Amino acid sequence: MVIATSKVTFRLLVAALVFGVLYRLSPVLSDPSVLTQFFVTEDGYLMLTVARNVAIGLGMSVSDGTIISNGVQPLATFLFSLPYHLTQGDKLVGLVGVHIILAAIAVAGVFSVRDLARTILGPQNNAALWPWMVAALWFVSPVLLLHTMNGLETGLYMLMATLNLLLFGRILTKAQTVTLMDRLAFGVLCGVTFLTRNDAVFLIAGMFLTWLIYDMRVLRAGFIQTVVKLILPGLLSIAVAAPWLINNYALFGSIVPISGIAEAQSGGFAVNAAALPVKLFEYFFPMLPVPSGLEESPAVIIAAALLVALISLTFAIGVWRRGGVAAYIVTAYGIFALAICAYYGFYFGAGWFLSRYLSPVAPLLIIASVSVLLDLVHRAYPHGAALASAWLGLAGVAISVSLLGWFAVSDAGEQGHFQVVDWVDQNIPDTTWVGAVQSGTLGYWHDRTINLDGKVNPHALRALLDDGHFFDYLVNSQIEYLADWSGIAGWTSDGRPEHVLFSEIFETVVQDKTLNLGVMRRR
Repeated sequence: MVIATSKVTFRLLVAALVFGVLYRLSPVLSDPSVLTQFFVTEDGYLMLTVARNVAIGLGMSVSDGTIISNGVQPLATFLFSLPYHLTQGDKLVGLVGVHIILAAIAVAGVFSVRDLARTILGPQNNAALWPWMVAALWFVSPVLLLHTMNGLETGLYMLMATLNLLLFGRILTKAQTVTLMDRLAFGVLCGVTFLTRNDAVFLIAGMFLTWLIYDMRVLRAGFIQTVVKLILPGLLSIAVAAPWLINNYALFGSIVPISGIAEAQSGGFAVNAAALPVKLFEYFFPMLPVPSGLEESPAVIIAAALLVALISLTFAIGVWRRGGVAAYIVTAYGIFALAICAYYGFYFGAGWFLSRYLSPVAPLLIIASVSVLLDLVHRAYPHGAALASAWLGLAGVAISVSLLGWFAVSDAGEQGHFQVVDWVDQNIPDTTWVGAVQSGTLGYWHDRTINLDGKVNPHALRALLDDGHFFDYLVNSQIEYLADWSGIAGWTSDGRPEHVLFSEIFETVVQDKTLNLGVMRRR
């Protein structure tokens, strides 16, 4: 009975994975309005604009190639430039290629997440079903699916992080027989993972620290001996990342991309801390996204925090009791998880991106939930644990698929910025310069768009850092129109001194709160 149920469950998991692939590719088979709006986010379009400019020979730049920028993550940017190179910069066909690349990365992620789950869950339960269950939950989670298709590096980052952890686990497994090539390969992969997203430095630090602990604790190696062994892969990882870091410092004055500097300005101590439990809960239980109306409820936050703490502690105790290499992989991954929770929860800003920032730890949290589920069901139903666990896990996948079906018929595909694109397309010539705080979507479809929030425009960022506002920069620029959400039209009426001069130069043309559209024109 158990074997037959496992076979049925496995087939249903395969069906869910196929559904996840088709869902990701559905915009490619739909009309352009779906293709352009369903998955790619506002910030995704910022990256794709740079990727397209790289492909057509304008380098890493925005604003029709006139403003150089490093406000992106390099590996994904160059990967996304490929379809634009093959199509001579065609925006629509290139976007099709980007969707296919994102879907392919997510499919590769299924196998890396499965292998990581097999490595960690193997000492507890070596049945093949559970790693596939973890992979399926990751692949069809409504929140994670949108993150893997957002036009950014998020899906690639999750893939690279899990591949890095898998290689780390194999190195620890080989222990005494680790070769020079193994260490060199690990250093290169760490550097490439950093190029995927620069906060991978926390993951790299976690793995190197855990490697040090493992060799000293398990192999009984001396501290100096172990450090010497780690120096070469460490230096190699830095060497791989160095061209990007040197480029950032030489051209922009900081090794951190300007997008990170701009987004950090919205921060403050613990500004995102209260949101952490709910966002983590959504990755422990990827089939249960929390409705936005409940995310700030104290009761929901407290309940989520308690569940997150309880599952984390139970999982960690269980992993270390079973021991082996899996415990050290979880330790390295756990250090990374704690570091990015602390960084984005207590230091950084941009709380609206917190879910995306935390997504690289989702595979670990899903594995933790499945591990705890297996233990609980085994205790409650010692003679039917496999059967009960299979059906519970399958129910989670089914809920995820059902929610994705709901997303498909809801307004989840309305990207939120195309009313601005449509107005500019219908009313402003291609040769006219337009400014926008949220310039990603508009800047992709209207080349002569100037970014004002500093994410991809170092001149606007410098104005914000030096003056506290960008109005002087804006007034002295070649911008003829401002087009963004409706709030932009209120810049002339709040009485601040910098707005007085601004209101003498720009006048409101459109302020439509229903459409969420604001347009201003230079007088």
